[in-house]
Amino acid sequence: MADDELSTRPIIAGNRVGWIFAAIWLIYLAYPVGAMFDGTHRTGEIVGVLTLVAVYCLAYIALAKRNRTLMFVASNTALDRPRAILIGAIAAIATLTPIVSTNTWIVLWVYVSSACGSTLPIGKRNYALLGSAVSTGCMTVEAVVLGADAGLWTTMLLPSLFSGLGTIGIRRMQRLIAELRQARDEVKHLAANEERLRLARDLHDVAGHSLATVTLKAELARRLVKLDPDGAEKQVADIEQVSRQALADIREAVSGYRRPTLAVETASARTALEAAGITFDLDPALAAGARVPGLDPEAEAALAWCLREAVTNVVRHSGATRCSVQLIEARVDGDTTLTLEVTDDGDGGSAARLHTPVWGNGLTGLRERLEPFQATLRAAPVSPRGFKLTATLSVG
Repeated sequence: MADDELSTRPIIAGNRVGWIFAAIWLIYLAYPVGAMFDGTHRTGEIVGVLTLVAVYCLAYIALAKRNRTLMFVASNTALDRPRAILIGAIAAIATLTPIVSTNTWIVLWVYVSSACGSTLPIGKRNYALLGSAVSTGCMTVEAVVLGADAGLWTTMLLPSLFSGLGTIGIRRMQRLIAELRQARDEVKHLAANEERLRLARDLHDVAGHSLATVTLKAELARRLVKLDPDGAEKQVADIEQVSRQALADIREAVSGYRRPTLAVETASARTALEAAGITFDLDPALAAGARVPGLDPEAEAALAWCLREAVTNVVRHSGATRCSVQLIEARVDGDTTLTLEVTDDGDGGSAARLHTPVWGNGLTGLRERLEPFQATLRAAPVSPRGFKLTATLSVG
């Protein structure tokens, strides 16, 4: 995510007392405060300095609280006015206090540097780093002008600069955490959408095929009920069997355990085509139920779904009298490919649907199932009549 995107969105801090971590470092001001009571300072000076220091501490804590409430972890925009005023206030007090009292108060610049690192923008233009460097420079200049002991202010140079760098590093870590949380939420959302799509595809393919078979057998049973009661009873028994299998398939689809095989779908295709009075020409390899060496079970499941959908379309839309299914293994550019080919001699009902701008749910679902295997799906009319669906994928 770009810095500019994060800069326009404040991140609400979950820990409302995190500012205490920043405020606790003010304990180091106890040393210069204690030095005010060494007997060399007048009462008015002590009261004035302690008042300035109290205002300084309150402003620093208020700034820390505001930073924790609205953490602009990668802001490239101008500061909001309250925080700009607070930074200006502590910088002014850090400048004034060493002048009206002792030069030991240049230590206040260390906190100004830290405040700049935690508040100023850190995007493409790292104003936070610049602010920390300027604060350290101001401390150095003021110490030299006021004649502060060199050992005193030189020992504060690195703490001043590193306090700014440390807060900048923390903010960058917060930005990374924010990005990771957002990415995690997006992954959850995508996973939920993918699961809904999977369930929709499975229910469409399972229910569509089974209901088409049930409908055909019910029509056949109705025609036979007076002419051939035994034949009608057999069709009703088949309807019961198909319905039970459909219920089991739907349960497996909902629970995510549905993984069809070519052997099972071939047997199911035979039942559906025979019920529709369509001659079934089957590849001997599929008829024998042989497994293709090197074919991943997930890839086989994708081909099985293709077979189910293709046969369902033949039964429901084609008006065909013959349907052939072949499984063709070939080598292309040194790679082994496997092609499932389903062809019918129908009147073009399926072809008419192909010329619509968008494929139906069935063919679209097949494309989605085959996509993880870099497979190709083609559906087109054949001459002089009929329709062919082919699905080709590589075999490892």
